[in-house]
Amino acid sequence: MSPESDGIDDSQDVLYRLVDQESGEVLIAAEDLLDYFMEEGREPPETVTFVRAHQVVRARRKTERAELQVVDQQGRTIGTYDIGRASAAFRQELVPSGADRPDLGYSFYGYTCEYPLAGEIWRQWATGRPVESGEWARHPSDWHESWLHVVQTAWFASGRSATRYGTGGTAVIDSTAITTRDGFYCALGEAVNGPGGYFGSNLDALFDCLRTMRRDDATPFRLVWRNFAASREALGSDFTERVLALFEECGVETELSPG
Repeated sequence: MSPESDGIDDSQDVLYRLVDQESGEVLIAAEDLLDYFMEEGREPPETVTFVRAHQVVRARRKTERAELQVVDQQGRTIGTYDIGRASAAFRQELVPSGADRPDLGYSFYGYTCEYPLAGEIWRQWATGRPVESGEWARHPSDWHESWLHVVQTAWFASGRSATRYGTGGTAVIDSTAITTRDGFYCALGEAVNGPGGYFGSNLDALFDCLRTMRRDDATPFRLVWRNFAASREALGSDFTERVLALFEECGVETELSPG
């Protein structure tokens, strides 16, 4: 164990790590994070608090290129955030070697994540339990934006691209639970790439997925959109028509079921 650190703890309770991107050194690892996932428009706090720290490198108090990693119970990185400059907001004498899980602050210089429920969703995903079909829809509609953010962040952190990985000939969207546009993209990603799958988070991103799919000769699919009338009412006819136009432009056959 380094005398400049309280050591690496392999406990399954660790959820976040702050890492120096140049060296790969873990500066702090902790069970939770406060004041990072915040509502859009809120004044950023002076410090982000790492709750119950398991590892603290006291000799390295700041970095110009920090990365915040979300890790699962096996220690695998499932999400990343590029923080940039970060600096410890605690005094060295307050972090004695062997301290019993202190709460410690870092200044992220105004950088926060504007998806307030993402932290709760990351904690669910970090258990290692596979995401279930329709799991996003079991949450209230105000969760959908944060759920989609976690889906997108985890998708690219895993090294996957904005394309189709599924092999089935038909993708099915059921509009029963779709009340928001974020919910639509959650449902579409699941239909195309399986539970927790990503296939766009806005119209431009959807077009990128469709275009990349064709470029990479991914398996083509047919889209069945069940209860389409409900989607059109909830999402707006302008939005649904633009989505359908993108599918048509990219050669995806659609079947619109009224009920």
